[in-house]
Amino acid sequence: MKIGIFKSILVVVVCALIQTGANAATRTASIKINDKVTYQKITGFGGFVNSGQFAYNYMTTKEIRKLWGNASEAGYNIMRMYLPTGEASWSQSLATAQLAKSLGIKIFASPWSMPAEWKTNNNIAAVYTDGNGVVQEGSLKEEYYDDYALYLNNYVTYLRNNGVELDAISIQNEPDMKSTYAGCLWTPAQMAKFLKYYAPLINCKVIAPESVGITDNYASALLEDSVCAGFDIYAGHQYGAIQSGLKNIQAKGKDVWMTEYLINWNSDENSTRNFNWTKDAFSFANKLNDALLANVNAWVHYASKRFYGLMGDGTFGTVTGMMTKRGYIQSHYAKYATGTTRIDNAWNDDSNVLKGSSYLSVSGDSIIVMVSNSSADSYSLTVDLPFYTKGGLKISTTELLNMSGSVLVLADESFRPNVEILASSFTTLLFTKSNNRPDSKLVAQVYHPNKIDNQAVSSSAFGTAYKLSGKTVTFDHANALISANTTGASGYLKLDDWYTELVLHVATVSSTMSLTSANTTLYYMNSLGAVSSYNYGTIDFEVGGNYDWRLDISRKVLTDGCIGVLGISNGNYSSVLTIKFGDVYFKLGTEKLFGFTGIYSKSDSSLLGCLEDSACTSLNFTGTDSIMPELDWNALAANKNCLFYTGSNISNTHPNVVTGSTCNNLTLFDGTGNFYVPTSFNALTSSYSCSINGFETMVLPFVAAIPEGCKVYLLQSSSTEITCTQISNGVVPSNTPVLVEGTGTFKFVGSGTVSTPHALKVNSFYGVYVSNFAPANSYTLKTVGGTTAFYRVSSGAEPTIDPFGAYLFFSSTNSAATIPLKLILTDIKQNRMEQGVYDPSIPIYDLLGRPISKPGKGIYIQDGKKIMF
Repeated sequence: MKIGIFKSILVVVVCALIQTGANAATRTASIKINDKVTYQKITGFGGFVNSGQFAYNYMTTKEIRKLWGNASEAGYNIMRMYLPTGEASWSQSLATAQLAKSLGIKIFASPWSMPAEWKTNNNIAAVYTDGNGVVQEGSLKEEYYDDYALYLNNYVTYLRNNGVELDAISIQNEPDMKSTYAGCLWTPAQMAKFLKYYAPLINCKVIAPESVGITDNYASALLEDSVCAGFDIYAGHQYGAIQSGLKNIQAKGKDVWMTEYLINWNSDENSTRNFNWTKDAFSFANKLNDALLANVNAWVHYASKRFYGLMGDGTFGTVTGMMTKRGYIQSHYAKYATGTTRIDNAWNDDSNVLKGSSYLSVSGDSIIVMVSNSSADSYSLTVDLPFYTKGGLKISTTELLNMSGSVLVLADESFRPNVEILASSFTTLLFTKSNNRPDSKLVAQVYHPNKIDNQAVSSSAFGTAYKLSGKTVTFDHANALISANTTGASGYLKLDDWYTELVLHVATVSSTMSLTSANTTLYYMNSLGAVSSYNYGTIDFEVGGNYDWRLDISRKVLTDGCIGVLGISNGNYSSVLTIKFGDVYFKLGTEKLFGFTGIYSKSDSSLLGCLEDSACTSLNFTGTDSIMPELDWNALAANKNCLFYTGSNISNTHPNVVTGSTCNNLTLFDGTGNFYVPTSFNALTSSYSCSINGFETMVLPFVAAIPEGCKVYLLQSSSTEITCTQISNGVVPSNTPVLVEGTGTFKFVGSGTVSTPHALKVNSFYGVYVSNFAPANSYTLKTVGGTTAFYRVSSGAEPTIDPFGAYLFFSSTNSAATIPLKLILTDIKQNRMEQGVYDPSIPIYDLLGRPISKPGKGIYIQDGKKIMF
């Protein structure tokens, strides 16, 4: 048996980026940038200088200059100001507005309430309870719509007369919030009417609606052309959902701004603590990134100076007037994304940890990539660019660093630079174009042979709703995925292998409220044929889609085994998710298969990514033109056990190339990668080379001859011992787990059919071609204290079984800690056995064939000879 371990490799941190075969990071990932697909232009970033809660003297001039303006430390270019209620109070905002304008930034003002006498509840608050205990909700009386428009215009004029040109003014802060503090309620229809008929009275750009979320109800109400003419910026806050309707507004030529958001961990957790980098930095970074992926043009924080804000206020471990970690993370965007255009990118990260977004500079000659790494691992990140580059910049913020910059210099011009991403960091990468890169006409597509649509059902009564690939579905408390069954009465979806993941590619996702599924529960058929369930908790779906939602269905999570699936339920009663799926499929380990069409190009990004990815098990070129027979993909592949399929007209004899249904030379090695055969083929010559030191388990995908100096045993299990019968005909059968004995490097050679069947199991032994964990309560071969046997695997200590290895697993629980070996040596003739001399370097056995570490008095067998003590 091959038991693998995860290895951490030393990373040397340098300022220059050199493309050599030097030390790699702990994990590898890549991101492919596509500047042909563009999204929104980024207007900028900033914060609220004050509010009704924080007065105009809350931030000093020095603190304001630290956050806003090109010369500031933070580089923010948007300031939100509180519009004081009542004209008599407006003067308190003047000094701050004048200072902001001198910094050359954009400033806008948001009102909380108009004068109380204009409202239906005659109160500053949006909602209050009167003396009779009746709740009074306050909206602007329609007869005061024109007065309110003139009121807002008067504020614009007041600032203008004092040298400040306001960039925009909002109609209302959170018109859908029933606040007990200053506020006013506006329905979408009321807001639309005001904008249509009265906003033209305001001689300034208008912002609306500044709702609690950026929601479709307001977006739909404001979409009519006559209403759109009344405002310039569509805005909302990020406390509610960011829905897709904003794109319809943008299609009308409007910017969409996120104008208020905060994460107060003490309030959210109902506890009191200081800032925690691991918890708080990445929740903030991901929320900001989510908004940009949702297509907003600008992002503005709530209180700029606060312990949870962009600058400390002296509480909860923050220093008054010093930028916080959140302030620095937002500064990454402010300094490097402002003015850019967001462009498409695709992550290739098996860990599913890295998050971020990509941007094209105003000049079009630079790419900016934001990378959030919340894990304790560093990453070697390959950035696939649409042009050649000689380098650029890397700016990192960690628990100890604040926007620490270094120059990236490539040893050679490249379109696939590799950069180290520090553990637990937020990083900005900037690459400058040095040369054009020709477009590739080779098209890659991930191939998923185990689609959910292709699995069989145990009963036709189960229905066909499980065929999710390419479908758009509703997922909420009343609508399950796959099926609504929670019992096996109508059957189940049968699985044809011991899969470790159910992967649902989310092409797009939207929600009526939050993008979450609560108490997400999988109902499945366990290995004993009974229905079980597992609660995965809350699933947070990523804004924008185009990612994999993965459910671990391995025995590490579903400890009773999973042989079938019934459905996935959602306990969220407040949100209705609409999900468009790409491929939905079952996955074993890290297997990856790709197919290619079009004209072959050796510099194609996807091709290079596949060859560099040790998880790739096969590349299919049968639909590709212009393939040269001399191409040696095996020499370039990180996985030396990868297969390469071509048409039968291609004469290519390099290792592991399958032309049509024939492979001239299949060459496999232990320790060099997974092996998976999507389509069986005939090998003229096949070999597997491995190192053996004593005993190992082994499984081969072809029939092979036993090499000289090596013994191979067929295995038969029981709960008390493993009978190992030596193969006497010199041939190892295919797809049969066996025990191998020897010392040194051996090469098993054969020919004929090559295959890797699903759910490979022989006599309770499970063969492994794709690296996987041995489940708890299984048994793996080990030598402990000189005794070789099958030892039970404990929960939490599941070892990795490498390809071409095997483990033992009983369908019913076996309590034995160890199961010994009983060797039957068929090449030993007991009646004609020669007398030998004991050699301590050679394995020795008792007369029952069991390996012995320290022989006592008696008769033993060593190297086919009788040894007497």
